[in-house]
Amino acid sequence: MLARVTAIPEPVRQLALHPFRVLPAGPSVHRIDCGGAQISINPWPSAQIVEPLGGGPDDVPAAVAAARETASAHGKTTVAWWVAPEHDRLAPELEKLGLVNEDTPGFEAIENTMALVSQPAGAPVEDVEVRIAESFDDFRAGGEVARTVFNLTSVTDEDLRARYDEYARPSNPGRQFIATVEGRVVAAAYAALGEAGVNLFGGAVLPEARSRGVYRALTQARWEFAVERGTPALTVQAGRMSKPICDRLGFVDVAPVRLYVDDLTR
Repeated sequence: MLARVTAIPEPVRQLALHPFRVLPAGPSVHRIDCGGAQISINPWPSAQIVEPLGGGPDDVPAAVAAARETASAHGKTTVAWWVAPEHDRLAPELEKLGLVNEDTPGFEAIENTMALVSQPAGAPVEDVEVRIAESFDDFRAGGEVARTVFNLTSVTDEDLRARYDEYARPSNPGRQFIATVEGRVVAAAYAALGEAGVNLFGGAVLPEARSRGVYRALTQARWEFAVERGTPALTVQAGRMSKPICDRLGFVDVAPVRLYVDDLTR
C-alpha cells in the first residue's frame, strides 16, 4: 500500500484557512473593504462572511460598523466574522460589540479547516451516481437538498433561475455536484476552483440516504475533478457531522476557525 501524503503545501493550507479570501469571487459575489477586513456579499439568504485581512483591523469597532452598514445596505440581516487562529486577538473585542460564537444557518460556530493531497481513502461507491449539475433541474434539486439539510431560507423560483444563470456562466469558478440513488437526488455539494486546489463547500446528504457512502462518493468525484484540472488537492471547512467522515477519507487537520455571528435584527 502506498503511504498517504500528509505534508500540506502552504498554498493549499492557505486555501483551507482562508477560502473567502483566496478563492476567486463568483459572478454574483462582491468583496468590499471594511477597514482591515473584507466582507463578501452574495445573493443567498445565509450569513455574509467577513474575513480579517493581514493582521486584522486596528480599529475593530469601526470595521464591525462598516461591515454592518455594508450588509444592511445590501438587505442582509446576518454577518459572520471568520476568525482564524492568527486573528484570535479580535475575539474579545467582537464579543464586546455583541457578536457571538454560535451556529447560524449554513455555518457552524467552529469550522474545522482540513486538506487532502492524495486520493481519498475507501473503495468506490458503486450504487451512488455523482454528476455535475448542468441543467436547471439538477441545480434546483441540489439546492433543495442543501436547504433541507442546513435549514436555509427558501428562495423564489425567479431568484433561483437568476442564480442558475450566473452559475452557468463560463466565468463561474465553481461547480455543483449532485448524487443520486436509484435516480433520486439525495445529496449535493459544491466545488470552488482555486489555483492551489478545489475547496469543498456545502456537502449535504438527506438523512434517509446517510451511512451508505454518499458523502464519500461526492468527495471522490470532486477529487477526480481536481486531478483532471491539474490541481490535485482538496480543502474543506468541516462541521461536526462531516469532520469524522473527512478524517476517515484521509483529510489532514489544518486548524479550527471560529465564526462570530452578528445578528443585525437584534
